[in-house]
Amino acid sequence: MKRLLLILILTFSPQLWSIADDIKDFEIDEMSIGDSLLNFYDKEKIINLKKINYPNSDKFYGVWLYSSSDRYDTYGFTLKKDDNKFVIYQLKGTVDMSYKKCMNLKDNIKNEIKQSLRISSEDNYRSNYQNNYGKSYSEVTDLIVENGFIRIWCENFDRNFEASKDWIESLNVDASSEEYMDWINSEAYK
Repeated sequence: MKRLLLILILTFSPQLWSIADDIKDFEIDEMSIGDSLLNFYDKEKIINLKKINYPNSDKFYGVWLYSSSDRYDTYGFTLKKDDNKFVIYQLKGTVDMSYKKCMNLKDNIKNEIKQSLRISSEDNYRSNYQNNYGKSYSEVTDLIVENGFIRIWCENFDRNFEASKDWIESLNVDASSEEYMDWINSEAYK
């Protein structure tokens, strides 16, 4: 429980001093949309990461890294192909935890974000993963901000799929640029 409280305090406290307007003002462990990943990781390490490609467009690709912080277990980044500056267009932090623990924290995180960023709209819903994973679902909050999008969600995996896929339930906090989201919606899966 100390770790979870630490996540909330260290992640969001610096942002509480003023209300920010732009997705670039949102941070996950001091990283933001528009930053260069080179500010945080060595170029060779980034180049050697396994790339996650999308089915219908190679404009962007994803990478995952294990975190060395006490706040998140892993980070996910989306970068543009052939960008030698490694600019971050999408940033995600995950913390492995049970669905129940996650749901106890999700609203607190959402409220902290809403105190630090001007939110133009909010949507809360359950995603059933299009029934592809048994009875698995996630509870999702989408927050629209200037030039981007923040999503917070808790995963509740069907035990049969969780065991067979070696999945772990987790808390997820994701920040995405408007450019990345437009690409996802118009090219990546179309």
